[in-house]
Order: sequence, then C-alpha cells, then structure tokens
Amino acid sequence: MQVAARWRPSTLIAAAGCLLALLVLVGTGVSLLRDRDELRNEASERLALLARVLEDHAARAIDSSQIALSGLADVAARGTPPEVLQALLGQTQTSLPFLRGVALLDASGQVLVAADPADRGIRIDPQALGTWPAPGSDALGRFVPTRSLVGLRLDAPALPVPRGVGFFPLLRTLRLPGGHSALMVALLNPDAIANFQQVTLNDEVSAAALLSLNGQVLASTDRAELLPGERALALGAPGAPLARVLSGSEHGLWQGAGLRAEPQLGAYRALRARPLLVVAELPQAELTRQWMDDLRGIGLPALLVAAALLTLSLVGARAVRTRERTQHALAQAQQRIADRERELSAIFGSVQDLLFRTDAGGQVIFINERYSQLSGQSVARATGRPLHEVFGGSAAVAALFHPAPTSEDEPPRRARADWTDASGQARSFEVTLVPLRRQTAALEWVGSATDVSSLMRAQAELNAQLGLARSLLASSPLPMSVLDRNNRYLDVNRAWEQFTGRQRSTVLGRRAASYLPPAEAALHDARDAELLATGGETRYEAVWHGRDGRRRDLYISKSTFPDASGRPMGIVVSFMDISEFREAERATRAARDAALATSQAKSEFIANVSHELRTPLQSILGFSELGRARTGAQQPRLSDMFNDIHRAGQRMLGLVNDLLDLSKIEQANDPLQPERQDLRPLLREVVAELQPLLDARRLRLECRLGGAQIVALVDAPRMQQVLRNVLANAIKFSPEGGPIEVSARYDDQQHICLEVADRGPGIPEAELDSVFEAFVQSSATKDGSGGTGLGLAICRRIMNAHGGRIWASNREGGGSVLHLQLPAAHFGDTAPATL
Repeated sequence: MQVAARWRPSTLIAAAGCLLALLVLVGTGVSLLRDRDELRNEASERLALLARVLEDHAARAIDSSQIALSGLADVAARGTPPEVLQALLGQTQTSLPFLRGVALLDASGQVLVAADPADRGIRIDPQALGTWPAPGSDALGRFVPTRSLVGLRLDAPALPVPRGVGFFPLLRTLRLPGGHSALMVALLNPDAIANFQQVTLNDEVSAAALLSLNGQVLASTDRAELLPGERALALGAPGAPLARVLSGSEHGLWQGAGLRAEPQLGAYRALRARPLLVVAELPQAELTRQWMDDLRGIGLPALLVAAALLTLSLVGARAVRTRERTQHALAQAQQRIADRERELSAIFGSVQDLLFRTDAGGQVIFINERYSQLSGQSVARATGRPLHEVFGGSAAVAALFHPAPTSEDEPPRRARADWTDASGQARSFEVTLVPLRRQTAALEWVGSATDVSSLMRAQAELNAQLGLARSLLASSPLPMSVLDRNNRYLDVNRAWEQFTGRQRSTVLGRRAASYLPPAEAALHDARDAELLATGGETRYEAVWHGRDGRRRDLYISKSTFPDASGRPMGIVVSFMDISEFREAERATRAARDAALATSQAKSEFIANVSHELRTPLQSILGFSELGRARTGAQQPRLSDMFNDIHRAGQRMLGLVNDLLDLSKIEQANDPLQPERQDLRPLLREVVAELQPLLDARRLRLECRLGGAQIVALVDAPRMQQVLRNVLANAIKFSPEGGPIEVSARYDDQQHICLEVADRGPGIPEAELDSVFEAFVQSSATKDGSGGTGLGLAICRRIMNAHGGRIWASNREGGGSVLHLQLPAAHFGDTAPATL
C-alpha cells in the first residue's frame, strides 16, 4: 500500500518536472564552473605578464642609474673641478626622471657636490644611507623616509615627512685624487616607479610594489595598503613570494594575503642582478565579482527555465493530487468520527466534575464515571433516578427543572447542593443546568456539578484571616491605615483617629492625604504612586501640621499587599511621631557646630600666635649666634650665657614649628602629594640625619628591613617627618649605650607594618592612647627629657591622612614599641589626599 501511494500519478508528474529542472541547473552549473577556471587562468597569465613588465622597468631604471653613477664616479675620481661635476650631476638628474637627487659625500658625511642646491655643504651620518660598498662597486640602500639629504643633516632637527614619502639610495664608493674615500649616491624616487606601475596596471583594483628581499616596500601603487618603508610581513610567510625567492625561485604565482590583508591572486618576479622583488596582485574578491556577473548573465535565464519546468509540473501534479485528496478525505472523515467517539468517552471518564444528561422531567439518562468514584455506587444505579435524589433529595436541584424553558437563549440555571460521599466527607457542589432541544422538539437537560468544597473552606479561612487582620489593626498603638489602588482609605485604626482628630466614618472612601495642605499631600501621593508601581515597602520622614497648627515630625512606613495575581492592590501605612527625637538631634547638631567653631578659632589663634613668635625668635637666635661668635674663649661667662640663650631659642622655635604644623593639619591647609615610594631609602635618610644623636649617646641602631622593597603610597617629606619624630623619641628615652630596633614586615592583610622599639622607661598602660593627643606627655617622661607633647599628635594626624594608623605598646623587659601601619601600594595608585 505504501509503495502504491509513493508512486501515484501526481508524484510521477512532479518527479519528472523536477528531474528536467535539475538537468538544466546542473548543465548551467558545469558551464559556470568552467568559466570561473578560465577567468582565474586569464588573470594569472595577465599578472605574470605585468610582473615581467614591471620587473623589466625596475631593472632598467636601476641599471640606468648605476651606469650614470659609475660614470659620475669616474669623473669625480679624476679630480674634475666641483663646478663641472656640479653641472654633470644636475644634467644626470634632469635626464633620468626617476632620480630625486645625485650627490657626492666624503667619508665624514659632508656633501661635497649635489644636484640639489639645498643638499650642498650639509653634513649627514655616513651610515644613514646604508653600508658603503667596496670601492669601485655599487649597492642599493634601505628606504630612507625623507625627501632629500637635507632631512638627514646632523645640525638641524629632522623635518616631519608624511608616511610613505622618501627615497632608496644607490651607492657607489670611489677614491678621490688625494686617496680619500668618497660616496657617490643617487636618490631613486619611489613615486616615479610607482607611477609607471600604476599606468601599466591600468585598472582600479590591482596593486603592485617593488620590495627588497627583507620585505621592505620600496615603491607601491595607490591600491596597495602598504606604503614605501613599511614591511610586507604576509609576503614573507611560508609559501609566499619572499620565501620562494629566498629559496631559489625567480618567478611564479601565489594565493593569499599580500600587499593587502584580504586574499589575493598574485604574480612575482625577482630582479636578475639586484636583491629586489616585483609583485603584482589582484583581489580574489574581484575574480569572484566577475564570475558573479557571468552567473547573473547565464545562471538567471537557466534558473527561470528550471522554475518554469517546475511550475508546469507542479500545476499538473496538483490537479491530479486534488482528485486523490478528495478520495482520501472521505476515508479520513470516517476515521475521525470513530476517533472522536473514543476521545469523548475517555474525557467523560477522566473529568473531575459530574457530567449528566436528563429528560424533561429530570430523570437521569447519562452520568459519567465520577459519580462512581464519589458515591461508591455504579453508574447504572443512578440512571433513571431523578437528579435531585442523586444529590441527597436537594430541593434546590429539583427546582431547577421548573418552569419549563421558553427559548433556546435562556441562561444556565444554577443551584448549590450538599452531599456526603462514600467516605462520609461532606461536599458542596455547584450544579449548572442548560436546556437542550433535539431536532424532534423533545426537551432534554445537560449539566455539570462542580465540587466547590475546597473553595468554601478557603472562604471560611479567609474570613478568619480578615478578622485577625482587623483585630491587629485595631489593637496597634501606632496610627495605621489601609489604602486601595486608587489611594482611598479602606480602614483606619483607633490610634489613627486619636492622632489626626478625625473619625473613621468620615474618611473611609476618601483619597488619602486629602485633608493635608497641597504641598504635604503631593509628597505622600508621589510616594504612594511609586510604591504601587514597584511594590515592596518604603520608609521616609515627613512634616505634618495638626489642626492646632503644631508641627510634628513623622517617621512613615508603607508596604504593599498583593492581589491574587501578585500585583500590589493596596498599601498599609503606619507612622510614628519622632518630634522629640528630632528636637534633641537639632540641639546636638547645634552643640557640635559650636564646638567645631571653637576648635577652629583655637587653631587659628595658635597659628597666628606661632607665626608672630617666629620673627622675634629668629632675631634672638641671630643675636645669640653673633654674641657667641664674638665672645669666644676670651669671655667664657658671656659665651655660656649666649649658648643658653641659643639653646632656649632653638627649643622655643621647635615648639613654634610644631604648633604651626599642628595648625596646618587641623585646618587641612596642607594637602598630601602621595607617590609610590620605597620606605627603606626614606628611613635611611632619617637615620643618617639623626646619626650624630645616636653617636653622642652611643646607641646601637638595628634595622631589619629585608631585601624586598617596602612600597607604599606616601608623601615623602611628611612620612620622613613621622619617622624622624618616632626615632627621635626612641633616641631621647633610650638609656645610654642601649639598642634601638627598627623592623618592617607585611601583616596578614598585606598592610605594611613598621615598628620602632627601645629600652626606655616605657609608657603606662592607661596612657598608651592619650600620648598621641596634643600637649600630652607620658607621666614616665615628665622629668625634663620629654618635649612639647606635639610630636606624636602630628604623627597620628599624618598617618591618618595616609589611610594608616600609629599606636604604642610596651615591651617585655622594659621599653616601648611604636607601631606604624600603612596600606601597601599597587601599580597605578597615585592620588592626592588632605591632611
């Protein structure tokens, strides 16, 4: 049967038409493939011929230049006067259009004679044009990116030259009459060679170039992507022209990248007497374009013929197929009727609702298997019984059949019936009844009974939940309200009525905030609209004015509650009066501002006083130094007095400088300039500065800094100020002849930790933090050895500005340790900071 269906007449007609169309397309395809091969062969032959012509032109140009250069070199070697040689050079340049210049150089690079007046007398690097050949021979130099020898002069900066502009020199070494070596150079113009190549190619897509065997482009046409002086890396790849020539090949074809990145079809040819190579290439995309033109000229007509054959065969096959389908449709319709009956039986058996049909008086004619599952009885026991008896004698179900329907458009009749199933569980059913008139005008009823027991239980639970929500709302001590999607009040609690002074009955159904001033109402409306659009919850503060005109600060919390589809259907609002808290906060802020103003005034006073003290102190120090110098050993008493004055002045000047430093830091007038620094050189400079103090007290300084760099982002002068103060404290409080230990390491968080330890009196535990406050000294050092109490305070502020910290601890066995911690620097970290 399947074989007969596969080879029916409509199929044979369609297959014959498709076969004829396929033969037309295959024949056309073979012809097009042959045309493509012919296009590629013609292009290859043309490129090979172009490469030969361009190679011949390049060889003749270079040979002509070599002959002219050889003659000029012989003339120069015979000691020809410069003016005669000058004329010969100019005549040579005029007669050979591909020369940009001709010149004679001595061994030092001095241009003795040149066809271009601008080149005469200048001095260039003798090796700028390439390695000089042996006397009596010539050589080609590399591409020089400048217009003439003037661009190479040593006594002037190089002139800017556009990319691709330059020349490549032909060099010939000779001996002048005095026995000195000289170089005759001809500047070959790449543009002249490129112009000839462009004219020879005579199209808009091909490209050609002259290259040295190291891949440097010496001349190229406009379509080449590489300019003179650039390297054609693709041509040096394995199998490319340069690699083939270096392996012994003189000419040939290649495919792939060349002077341009896209695939090319090209030909190359090496110059016979020079280490040069000529390439000519055509984009393979151009060959494809030409072939596509042929494809449109031949393929489209063939395609149209094939389409016509297919159309005619399909029209004939369709006509035959229509008759076949009519016969097949009849058989399928009969099969569908049988299948539909089986489907309806399966559906009625699997549906979870009761489905039934009764006569005009309500006697059951049909009921599905769901009845057996619920009642535990067979369907046959329900057939023939009144429907209301099936539902336990429900009067509501019996009333559905009266009165008789008057029209076919009557809406369905519904009733609620309760029933106890076989397991003793009470169930509720929603019974729906629809009249059905047969063609014989006999009246029947069809309907269904849906089990709504779960729905009834859910409604009861919902009512209980709603009652709980109302109880929670009423018992809340915070003012609360419930809004619908239209921002109207659904409910408010007793606390809300007491706070606002409004009755619940007067606000339900009204828009929220309608009783507020417009500015306040607009704020709340905007918040509510945003919350209903996004869902979730929000909290904010707002100002509310009561009926008595008193201002209240409120903290408002709002959250949405969802509908059955999960979208926000309303908002629950609660708020709290925080007026007293805000009053306390404003008072605290005012006190803080007053304290800051006092601190600022104190800092400005200290800075002004310190600044005013520096001038008289400088005078006192100056006069004390002058008096000490004049009295000398002749008046020891006066000399001691001047020394005492000078020491006291220096101590006072240090105090003034510390006060100025502290004032600058507190006022943030001295911004840091952090840079990546290795802390070891900074520490060594400070140690060298304090070495006289170490020697005077015979102290041993032990540094354990490691061999690796300790790099941090610091302001070097400020960091040295910290190190200087810390080391000076250690020197000051260490016993004579004792050790001072300085170590550096990275902690677990990759922070830099510097530690300075001494064996001095230490710091009482209660003062380990207070010693970093201004004008505070340790009680263990108030015997006159301490300073002003500003050094460590300045250190803490500088370390804080660097993002680090400083703290103190005591050592076992006596002494103290000052810890400095800095974040390690990473590459690229550099940013200003403010003290």
